[in-house]
Amino acid sequence: MTRTKFLSGFLKLSVGVLLAVAIPFGVESVQAQSRLPSDQRLSPNWGNYRPPSNLDKPGEREGGGSRGPCIAETSPTIHKTIALVPVNGFGTTLAARPTFFVYVPTINPGETPQMQFVLTTADNRLVYRTTFSTIPSPGIVSFSLPDRANSPILELGKTYKWTVTLVCNPNDDDRSDSQLAAGSIQRIAPPSRMASELARTTSLQDKVAVYAKYGIWYDALGAIASLRRTADNPALQNDWLALLTSVELQKIANQPLIQPLSARETQSRPVSRP
Repeated sequence: MTRTKFLSGFLKLSVGVLLAVAIPFGVESVQAQSRLPSDQRLSPNWGNYRPPSNLDKPGEREGGGSRGPCIAETSPTIHKTIALVPVNGFGTTLAARPTFFVYVPTINPGETPQMQFVLTTADNRLVYRTTFSTIPSPGIVSFSLPDRANSPILELGKTYKWTVTLVCNPNDDDRSDSQLAAGSIQRIAPPSRMASELARTTSLQDKVAVYAKYGIWYDALGAIASLRRTADNPALQNDWLALLTSVELQKIANQPLIQPLSARETQSRPVSRP
């Protein structure tokens, strides 16, 4: 009898503990899913993707040092250029010509800085270089490798480094007051399971969930940005905030998302071609 009572009490206690753990988890999952465009949560593990061992660190994702004479005195946390990449600076893409995102701080009225973008191979071989002379600010700008027959592409399995430099005095050879932000990128082929899931998607919102599930940083970021530009709403803003917070960039999540910079402003030196 004593043994029966003991087992009965133990089972009740075990069920109670399981419910106490499972119910909050279930509620949290439902709340998260209600914000996201599909049934997948944004990956909290972007930093688990490590650059190849033969890749030198490309640099910091945030411009450091001097504020620069062309940058307005705004909040001390956002008076620098910031590359929108995971904390370790590395992310993956499925795209041959991916899109890159950078936060540009407030530029002083009357100043006309330039923004230079440079893409190199892991061993520092130049792939592409361009200069943008018209920079909207403040806000998050984006640009893609141009879709032209003689333009460079990212080759599968190769890792590249990229830098963005905000040059306050383009006519001055002294670039000590320039701000440089950096990241690295690797183009991969989608695993077969991911390819099947993408083939079944019927909307860009569903693609966002698949990209996030498999940790494809650049494509997830670009897809959410495209959605926000066409139909911004609180749910998409929450997704955007969740994505940037997952890589500790929540401080710029509420900054304006500016239309992509025009490719016609670029000058390229292609190395790889389709």
